[in-house]
Amino acid sequence: MLGAGTRVTGRVTGDGSVRLDGSLKGDVQITGAAEIGAGATVEGNVHAGAVDVSGSLIGDVSASGPIAVRSGALVRGELKGAEVSIEPGSRVSVRIDTELELDLGATPRRR
Repeated sequence: MLGAGTRVTGRVTGDGSVRLDGSLKGDVQITGAAEIGAGATVEGNVHAGAVDVSGSLIGDVSASGPIAVRSGALVRGELKGAEVSIEPGSRVSVRIDTELELDLGATPRRR
């Protein structure tokens, strides 16, 4: 955990999960989940099992699992994950790379 009010410049790596509530300038590469809290700022790329963003993230995200952008979050970069959800009220400027399944309902027949 990187607590609120803490500032770090460098790379965060390791097995397991991390919660960031402070400020990080650098990349995150972990095997578990990365949670960026509401007051946190991250300037760097994030590679994790899953990513949940409530704060500010400027950088690319790559996750083997889901990526969630919560209401109130600010995200700029590329999001690449198994699934991506973006809640209303978030501010995003992103490119999304994921597999999509669209349910368009029954297709009307042309006559």
